[in-house]
Amino acid sequence: MRLSLLFLCLFLFATLSAQTLFTRLDVDSASDIAAAKGTFVILDFYADWCGPCKVMDEKVWSLDTVQALQNRFVNVRIDATNPNTTLDKYGVKALPTLIVLDANGKEYYRRKGYMTKEDVLTLFHQFPPNMQAAYAADYLVKEQPDAFNTYFMLARNYQEAARQASGAIASQLAGASNKGLEQAQKILSKKSTTPESLMERLSLMEAENLLLKGRAKKALKLMASLNEVLNPKNEALACYIKAQAYRKTNQPELAGECYDLLQEAADNEVFVAMYKKKQ
Repeated sequence: MRLSLLFLCLFLFATLSAQTLFTRLDVDSASDIAAAKGTFVILDFYADWCGPCKVMDEKVWSLDTVQALQNRFVNVRIDATNPNTTLDKYGVKALPTLIVLDANGKEYYRRKGYMTKEDVLTLFHQFPPNMQAAYAADYLVKEQPDAFNTYFMLARNYQEAARQASGAIASQLAGASNKGLEQAQKILSKKSTTPESLMERLSLMEAENLLLKGRAKKALKLMASLNEVLNPKNEALACYIKAQAYRKTNQPELAGECYDLLQEAADNEVFVAMYKKKQ
């Protein structure tokens, strides 16, 4: 009797320890939820006969530390036991395969094969905690495709998301911001006059996107092409970009000088906080 109870307890522990956050939602429904929550969709392609999939359930997906971050996403498990259209759509040829999409269906990450706890946590930490503003800008662009403000908001909101992200995800979000900037600049080019401070701001946003994409030297080159005296409204952003770029290119003295200027600039609170956070 005691032996039976011991085996029962071990069985229940193993079952509970393998509990995961994955749902059986279809991808469209998951995307709708992600759009409402301002987050991303995780697609986990899985099969009961897949050994690495089952090991990941027990050693990765069931862990509290993993689930604490995974809760920020909409998590979908797709049964790959039988061929289906979802497998074909995403070109999945091996299991397990993990894909991360935004609410619009754009793919941000893909990996096939076993992932350790460290792999998964590193991945999750790269994503921004909130995409609601970026998704709202996507919607406005569809509604007002010829308006400067909609593309400017798109660029700004994706850049803000990139600031909260890291690694390859930050780079991709900065790329989306750049696309918004390009469209905004095209619209401005058709106008007879444009405030110089606005043109400065667009150039500075482009420089920050380069920084977010890991191209600090190119960001400094773009900054060098701007006027030495900027509009006071743009000084804090310019100092922040230069300080970060010099820091990333191993020029601490120049970074320190720019940081000193940042502390003296008007409306600098956000940028000072960002610089300290990234040190």
